[in-house]
Amino acid sequence: MKEASYLKLYRFIEHFAQKKGLRNTLIALPLAVKYHSGQKRDDGEPYVMHPMRVCITLILLRPELAFREAYPQKSEKWVWKQCDILFSTALLHDVVEDAELPKKGKLLVTVYHLNKEVLKNVRILSKPPKEKKWPWSRVYNSGRYYRKIRRSLISTLDKLADRKDNCTTYGVFTSKRKVKYMRENEQYIYPLGKYAKEVHPEFARIVDALIGIIQEKVKPYEYLLETGNLKERVNTC
Repeated sequence: MKEASYLKLYRFIEHFAQKKGLRNTLIALPLAVKYHSGQKRDDGEPYVMHPMRVCITLILLRPELAFREAYPQKSEKWVWKQCDILFSTALLHDVVEDAELPKKGKLLVTVYHLNKEVLKNVRILSKPPKEKKWPWSRVYNSGRYYRKIRRSLISTLDKLADRKDNCTTYGVFTSKRKVKYMRENEQYIYPLGKYAKEVHPEFARIVDALIGIIQEKVKPYEYLLETGNLKERVNTC
């Protein structure tokens, strides 16, 4: 069943990218499969299904409409180039962090010839390796991470779609992890969406759709925030 679902997701993205001429997305799709090979999600499914769903979520939200509205002077080619960067970043947003690619994934450009903007946004979305602690405090790291994301519209949309998909597996999270995610939502995710709508109002429809799903998915677990013995400090980096 999971193999059938995986193939369905893969073929949907592949067909869409071929139809729209999205070069980077067509390169990123098999790379996501390659670098997430053997990895599993908390619910046991192949990990690569996560970035593929993130990509499809964004495809179905039709960001090309928002790009056209926000940049009416730009060509149709430019609009689809931005979408291509958005979708390919979604597919690869975890490869530098989880596959531990050398030189922060530089080979994505030098070997696989992806657009440099894809690598830039993948790096923005990548948290530092666990074995290489940043010299700042944990809370400061989280703030720094999200401040970098909000400077990039591409990274912001990918992060919100990523969190939306992560919320679909809340059921298998421990109570402690649910609380951690909900606190991160309040402290960083929701403000990220608010900021994106203020700076990029043409994308408010997309942001509202993603934030709305996140809020809907976590609502059944909000009672955990009031549980005294689960008052953990958020640590996302």
